[in-house]
Amino acid sequence: MQLIPLPVETRQMTGFSHKAIINYSDLTTAGASQAFTLFPDVSYNSSALMYAGWAITKVAYRLITGFTGGALSAMTLTLGDGANATRYLAAASTDMFTAPGTTNAKDFVISGTAYVYSSNDLTNSNTKLVATFAATGANVNAATAGQVEIYFRADDLSRLSTVVEPNHVASITE
Repeated sequence: MQLIPLPVETRQMTGFSHKAIINYSDLTTAGASQAFTLFPDVSYNSSALMYAGWAITKVAYRLITGFTGGALSAMTLTLGDGANATRYLAAASTDMFTAPGTTNAKDFVISGTAYVYSSNDLTNSNTKLVATFAATGANVNAATAGQVEIYFRADDLSRLSTVVEPNHVASITE
């Protein structure tokens, strides 16, 4: 899996802060499902957590190539966290098996669900954005093709209290 913080210009144009790329070769579990932690980036610190005030405000995925191979008959994706595996996107709205549409508009699925993490959520599993693949007909590692891009926006809303507004002169003279 590759996790890419998006450049400021892309963030401003799309509203997304990060992109994760997951290929069929990343699916290594000899089981029916496999989960990937997307945020925070645990490749640097395996115990990293989102703190109170962090929010995931937007998620989307773009299926580049359908996940197929061997006896696989279906593959789905959910996006959530430790408290709710489908908080952002349920498997019912994701089909990772069927090849993507012929136009970009059909390739993107966007969830408008947002969630702000509070101090009550601060456990190891609850504060990590997780993508979970579930296979039917074979283990997830049976995939021999497939790639999906997952986009999301993560914001530290606790920093809003430190924003200083500029002084405005609001006088009208006639």
